[in-house]
Amino acid sequence: MYDSPKIILERNKGMAFGILIYENDSYLYALIRERLMSRFPSAYIERVGVSDPGISFKLIKDIYVLYDNRQYSPPSDEGNIRSIPLFSDDGKGHSIIDMRVVYKEISKNLTDVSDEPCIAESSGKDRLRLLISYAYIDERENFIKSAIGPDSFDCIHPIRIDLMSGIRMPATFTPEASGSITRLLRSCSNKRFDPIKILDYLNPDSNGFLSCGKPENEDDVFDIGSQSCSRLIELLKKLCINEDTGALVVVEGWRVSQMIDFIKSCDTLHILLPARMCTEDTGMTKELGLFKRALPSGALMTVHYCEDYRQHYDSINI
Repeated sequence: MYDSPKIILERNKGMAFGILIYENDSYLYALIRERLMSRFPSAYIERVGVSDPGISFKLIKDIYVLYDNRQYSPPSDEGNIRSIPLFSDDGKGHSIIDMRVVYKEISKNLTDVSDEPCIAESSGKDRLRLLISYAYIDERENFIKSAIGPDSFDCIHPIRIDLMSGIRMPATFTPEASGSITRLLRSCSNKRFDPIKILDYLNPDSNGFLSCGKPENEDDVFDIGSQSCSRLIELLKKLCINEDTGALVVVEGWRVSQMIDFIKSCDTLHILLPARMCTEDTGMTKELGLFKRALPSGALMTVHYCEDYRQHYDSINI
């Protein structure tokens, strides 16, 4: 167990509050920092490793120290410095990082409303979300990160599954996750496949999701077929009900009839279109009607437009 580095606090007007992360694992630090940046954009975030003797901050607000309590002793709370352990017990004998706890510990002590979280907590009623995207990859990924990213799920394990060509999948998946979507789709076709086994095929990606990553061959998802994809979505639904888990399924390149099968299990359906003209001039209104009628009772469909998102977030609830 390492002693926590000392913090020297100097007051200086105009600076935001700070978050120090005592974590020696650089990959774990990057994941935590990404989650914190999306939730607290005004915070100054810095990592402190075991080799660092101390750190000096020029801040006028509070400092929150997130420490890996498996490696570091608790830092002393002095003045505006508050310490928060990263790992907690999940009730099943496993040590986990529950970012919801971290967010709440930081948020409840913020004194400036401008520092408050920029993303609202999920109600918990939309654990399984399906996104049908007709957008460019960068616009799709920006939309996911800002609107329906991992921090918008009120759960410990936010999962992302991409059902599309490997060419269209993002480059943010970890190398260790490569190919597991192929194995997962093949495995889940077995009627005895337990939904909890899905977690065995997932690894953290750099955006904070648990993801399968790219397929072994670019067209594996289509070659394995829509029936296996529908089966996987049904299993995800069961997993979200029985475990502290949420899932985002991102869909591209399928026929309308196949996508209708996909959405029958979702809690929320998101449609991402490049512009309003897609609805007005291309017959998309008919497809939206088909999607809406296929939704399970109580589910919500929302249409988003990239042309508005480039300037500001805009959506239409249907």
